[in-house]
Amino acid sequence: MVGYATRINAPLVQCCRPFPLPPLTVLRLLIASWLLIALLAAAPILAITSGSFAQHVISLAAAMMMTMATRAPEQQIASSAQLLKQFLLVFLLPVVWMGLQIVPTSSLANPIWSATSIALNQPSLPGRISVDPAATLHSLFLYLVDLSLLVSTVIITRDRRTAETILFVLCAVTTLMSVEFLLSRLDSFAGIIPQTGAATNVFPAAAALAVLTNGALIARAIERHLHRQKIHNLATSQLWVGVFSGLLGIAVAFGALAALEQHTLVAVTGCGLMVLVFIAAVRRLGFRFWPSALLFFVLAAIASAMAVPHSVSGGLGLLRFVSLPPEAVGPTKHLLSDAPTWGNGFGTFRLTSIAYQEFGAALAAPPSTAVLMAIEAGRLASAILAAFAAQFFLASFRGAVRRGRDSFFAAAAAAGVVVVLCETFLDSSLSNPTIQAIVAVMVGVGLAQSVGRTSGADRSAACRAS
Repeated sequence: MVGYATRINAPLVQCCRPFPLPPLTVLRLLIASWLLIALLAAAPILAITSGSFAQHVISLAAAMMMTMATRAPEQQIASSAQLLKQFLLVFLLPVVWMGLQIVPTSSLANPIWSATSIALNQPSLPGRISVDPAATLHSLFLYLVDLSLLVSTVIITRDRRTAETILFVLCAVTTLMSVEFLLSRLDSFAGIIPQTGAATNVFPAAAALAVLTNGALIARAIERHLHRQKIHNLATSQLWVGVFSGLLGIAVAFGALAALEQHTLVAVTGCGLMVLVFIAAVRRLGFRFWPSALLFFVLAAIASAMAVPHSVSGGLGLLRFVSLPPEAVGPTKHLLSDAPTWGNGFGTFRLTSIAYQEFGAALAAPPSTAVLMAIEAGRLASAILAAFAAQFFLASFRGAVRRGRDSFFAAAAAAGVVVVLCETFLDSSLSNPTIQAIVAVMVGVGLAQSVGRTSGADRSAACRAS
């Protein structure tokens, strides 16, 4: 009777047991992970090069990674699709909106088309939302590159060991970028970082993310120690090496933020660390997801009410978050006030800002990502961005609270979403391709590890794929 039951249940056991992967499939996944590591390792170099060169490198690497990652085992693709399908609207809305900005339209067309028709003495021009459809099309391509990088990262890092390796690389790269900036402050290394161009807005975001990744490594060391059989032994080398290296990285990152004189960003990064501590506390206390989320949002609302100026209102209120002198944001202020409700089109800031620059003055960079989006995508862009960030945060927060172990991956992603969202109102870091790639990988690792490979959903997906 026992033998008969064993024979009946054998197919189910084999279905949910991981099969040995074919050598070619293993090689593809290894190549994809190596490409991801190589891309991250090149971030300190890409940060000080021109933006166009960084975009080309990231685009090539993302295309190759996506090609290799989509050839992963069917159960790995199925589990990744299960994780990503909840963000389908988030992924598609920018594509639809940029496509709508490119195609000719009459009711939503930018007023510049009718004015140009009159100036050229032509009966009519095909009106569009975007004043430069080619630039908007290029922005659409760059968005698809970042999206493919996020998706391929989720597929690649479904394996826990690979996810740990990517987290280590993220921590090392962001910390190295902080060290790179601190060295540039010394006379011996003066000039290694350009004072203008792509490098001006990379290092504040890199230092903030370095704090979070090092905090995640501290959480990893503590979590690994707590899962050991002899947790009363506090003298394990793995625990102290993980804690002290993480604290050293946090000190270096905060030193870079202090040297950058980004005082508001220091406070925001501290809030990101508090997210990691909060998640660890509610997990330790045994709270469920929804009570933990409600408690977090209550505390976040109180902190926001105390920190955000009460006079912020309207589209021009976005400039109140920027710590720049009035003369530096003067042209952008006029450009923001004159921007149509539906924006001037993605990728058109440089073109439209030329008309607002003083004669002979250098072309100014956007003061913040939120202002850039309000000008290019419309007045509601910041609110939509915040709503999408809240969805990513809730997914990562839920995974961090519910996971039995390895919660630090999702916790780091949740804290990163909070810090990046706040930083969009402080500077234009998120508009840099190198920072976009780092954020996409960090969020991708958190989403990939928000659900364990042995969860019910993954087991059913693996069984269906088999």
